[in-house]
Amino acid sequence: MINLDELFEKYFRNFLKENAGKFTEEELENKVSEIYENFGNEPLSELNGKSPKEYFSAMKTEELVKTVADCVNGGVPVSDFLCEEIVSRKDADAYLSRFVGTKCAEELAVYCVNLLSEMNSDIAFDKYVDILSDGSAGKSLSETVTEILSENADKVKEKILSLYGKSEKAKIYYDEILSKASADERIFAALCEEFRSHLNEIPVYSSYLAKYGDDRALPLLYEAIERKDISYLDFKELKIAIEALGGEYDAERDFKTDRFYKKLKGN
Repeated sequence: MINLDELFEKYFRNFLKENAGKFTEEELENKVSEIYENFGNEPLSELNGKSPKEYFSAMKTEELVKTVADCVNGGVPVSDFLCEEIVSRKDADAYLSRFVGTKCAEELAVYCVNLLSEMNSDIAFDKYVDILSDGSAGKSLSETVTEILSENADKVKEKILSLYGKSEKAKIYYDEILSKASADERIFAALCEEFRSHLNEIPVYSSYLAKYGDDRALPLLYEAIERKDISYLDFKELKIAIEALGGEYDAERDFKTDRFYKKLKGN
């Protein structure tokens, strides 16, 4: 397993030695990407005379993906040239998706999910939903797939709605995704119910209603903001959500005894 980052460091040190005094520190910083690109085309003895780009382009797609797995599992940095080659292969998504799941090493799964995203592939979307539904994935993987599914909410909303309520742990992620979906009465009802059920977590659940953008949620938000027991932070988040949905709230409220208010005001 070849560490191309180490080879680049060696290449860069040689460049600095050969060009000593020719560039300012700022000029060198601006040239790093150009130097790295030149390195990608440089024949290297460690690669049997091939350049990094040639080395990876000669590999079969399955071998490229296995190399990513070997690097991640072996603690070796994954080369940008390797990633670029994988993303350029139309059949790479099938191989990458094999390493996506709760039974796969999380770091590797996250890496493969990100590569699939760069490919604009939806081949593993169902797997992403299953990962969230399973509830055993780590925070990094759960958040990564949630971010990607949120950008493609309409493609997965039916599957999510079919699983909704079967895993309380998954709901927080489902709500984030559904808040980005197009208009659907089932989603609106679910997000409103989640808000009512989590009045101790107003910032999170009011933001879902704001993202969803249905102004029919305004009465719910107005009711919550009128409560006398809400904190200053909850008040601010509710006001933001109300304004995001086209509403207004200008009533004066006294939060002088609120610890967050006092901290923010320096008292």
